[in-house]
Amino acid sequence: MSLLTPMMRSSSLTAWFSDAQRVQGMLDFEAALIRAQAACGIVPQAAVAPVVNACRHSLIDFSALGEAAADAGNLAIPLVRQLTACVKAADPQAARYVHWGATSQDAIDSGLVLQLRGALAETDSLLQRLMAEFARQAQRHQHTVMPGRTWMQHALPVTFGLKLAGTLDALLRWQQRLREMRARVLVLQFGGAAGTLDSLKGHGPEVAGRLAAELGLALPDTPWHSQRDRLLEVGGLVRRGLRDAG
Repeated sequence: MSLLTPMMRSSSLTAWFSDAQRVQGMLDFEAALIRAQAACGIVPQAAVAPVVNACRHSLIDFSALGEAAADAGNLAIPLVRQLTACVKAADPQAARYVHWGATSQDAIDSGLVLQLRGALAETDSLLQRLMAEFARQAQRHQHTVMPGRTWMQHALPVTFGLKLAGTLDALLRWQQRLREMRARVLVLQFGGAAGTLDSLKGHGPEVAGRLAAELGLALPDTPWHSQRDRLLEVGGLVRRGLRDAG
């Protein structure tokens, strides 16, 4: 870790993007998937507990996962293999239903959205605390006189409180944008191998709805793993917000 890392990053925010959270997000998807499918009668109810109990990142060999991902092309494929092995050790029959009807990108993207949900909530909380401090300081310095500036020269006097209030006003707008964006971004990705959920034999929409409810995510109109505009919006908003916050 760089000596400047604690100055430049929020540990409570970056924790959402740790390896453990990345893996747990995908495992949370798998646990919710088996619960949703059992509720729809797609898989036996008896398969739920063995799968859900195995969906803990502490049971995963991270070193082996990283090495296998290099050959597989993504993390989800070797993760599902490890998960299946864990379930099989407890209940061989239940292991048949791990990841049933889903594809790698479903687990990867839905897991990422779960990470983003936590990170965006933490960002909102940090922003709220920052705005509260700006409000206190603006009140404190409402009569603190300082030079105004125009064309990089001194102009008529202004107050430091006014300068702070202007930044606070901008931060309020960024918080509003953040909350509006969350409604668009926090959505389930679930399409199966080709985006049609064909392997669920007509039960795809029902399972998708229950899965979204299990995860507390919105259900989009279509699978979106090839449409990355939501993720680009997150990056763009954070970048512009940090720039304006200065």
